[in-house]
Amino acid sequence: MPIELRHRTYFAYLDVPADVRKRARRRVFRQTLQTDSRAVALRRAAPLVAQWKADIARLREEPNHNDTKFWRDALRRTKTPEDRARVLEQIENVAWDIGSTNVNQIGDSPTTDPEARQFVAAAIGAIVPTDEHLEEWIGSLQVKSKTAAMRRTTITRLTAKFPYLRDISRKDVRRWVTELQQTVTPATVKRLMSDCRTYWAYLEAIEAIPDDSAPFDRLGLKVKSVSWLPYSPKEAALLHSTAEGDRQLSDLIQLAMYSGARREELCSLRIEHVFRDRFEIVDAKTEAGIRVVPIHNSLARIIKRLAKASADGFLLSGLIPNRNGDRGDMLGKRFTRLKRSLNFGSRHTFHSFRGTVITLLERAGVPEGTVQDIVGHERSTLTGSTYSGKSTFEMRKAAINQLKY
Repeated sequence: MPIELRHRTYFAYLDVPADVRKRARRRVFRQTLQTDSRAVALRRAAPLVAQWKADIARLREEPNHNDTKFWRDALRRTKTPEDRARVLEQIENVAWDIGSTNVNQIGDSPTTDPEARQFVAAAIGAIVPTDEHLEEWIGSLQVKSKTAAMRRTTITRLTAKFPYLRDISRKDVRRWVTELQQTVTPATVKRLMSDCRTYWAYLEAIEAIPDDSAPFDRLGLKVKSVSWLPYSPKEAALLHSTAEGDRQLSDLIQLAMYSGARREELCSLRIEHVFRDRFEIVDAKTEAGIRVVPIHNSLARIIKRLAKASADGFLLSGLIPNRNGDRGDMLGKRFTRLKRSLNFGSRHTFHSFRGTVITLLERAGVPEGTVQDIVGHERSTLTGSTYSGKSTFEMRKAAINQLKY
């Protein structure tokens, strides 16, 4: 990924090929990533570079004059009334050509042809396909590929229901919600509407729609929250001992019990980020999740064994990623079967080990900020987030070694 460090701040950059420099009016794309962390910079740079490459591809294409988006973009770029009138005249000429091809009766005006009329409406922006800006929006998001895929699916679903932006009103969205509630869970409906609301906000920001419409707001969706339950020390130990017939799952459970790390953080942990007394989480759901975790005394021998046996550079070797790139998916399914065999319900998941670690550390008197630094949570208090620095490694090491099962 093309990034560079300038004055302690990373920048994303991409050289503009010589054949499109004149049209792009620049030799290089460059933008600050507002971070001195290489891992964060790489994550932030990805959507920018993808968008720049798409811009270069568009510059290389010959314009298709029947492409209504070409004309909408042309109208958006006009600076004066004269420029706009010229573009509108060109749109009318293309519509006349379309109508001339379609009319059947001699003497019928091409402007009466339905296809020609729809072309004009789309070209001037009276009707715009709902998913026209979908890929731009996805490229602007700083999210993992799994989240991006889910949001793309949501807007594809929205487009199937409402092909054009003008079709979307709060009244019709409410009817759609009622239909969805017959087939999917309330939590899924709420997530779908949240994705649609975020996409709508993006459309407002780029002025693709008026900024006074809000069809996805105040829909009155209520979802009963279900929180995860932590395992007690005895329950965690039971799960670990029961998994001993599946050594890889047993190792994963023990890593979680003594670190509080998420399943995917552990499954994607590379040997190069594991050291004698610590390991580094360099790719996480949030910036707070990027952290250094001390190795508990009970894990030292296990981690040494796993690192020595690794055949692919990962601490947990041999895992096959799913279509979203998650390496822990199959282990997660094996854990689900294990916990169900012990009669644990839906409120107990692999994620519950994080709650166990947090609970045990709090009971041991570990300061809240230190606990949050260990598990990768945002500082939740004013003093913790504004005035207090990160806990030292020695503080975290002493804290994590208080975990006992």
